[in-house]
Amino acid sequence: TIPIKQTKMRKSISIAFVIAITIFMSHLNVFTVYSLTPCEEATNLLTPCLRYLWAPPEAKPSPECCSGLDKVNKGVKTYDDRHDMCICLSSEAAITSADQYKFDNLPKLCNVALFAPVGPKFDCSTIKV
Repeated sequence: TIPIKQTKMRKSISIAFVIAITIFMSHLNVFTVYSLTPCEEATNLLTPCLRYLWAPPEAKPSPECCSGLDKVNKGVKTYDDRHDMCICLSSEAAITSADQYKFDNLPKLCNVALFAPVGPKFDCSTIKV
């Protein structure tokens, strides 16, 4: 059998080796962290709204949908943010092929003062500075 001191020493050496390799590889940029674009983040946050957008006219948006809309709205602070997000959401809205009426009512039903109207027909160049 291996004495306990040698086992602990081998374990310590192994841990030190793993840490050293990790530090070395991080300096080589081997590990790349991919982050979502603001548009992708917004799309993820608003995914729960699809159920409302495709539902019958009397349907109401879910709390998750409204929470996502609120987070997206709070995330756009500058004119460029608002303009870019408008383009993103308008393109996504065109893909969903939902009724414009549903898009128009979503902020009101969620009690969110949205930075701009959202929908496939909105002209993002009309957003005010």
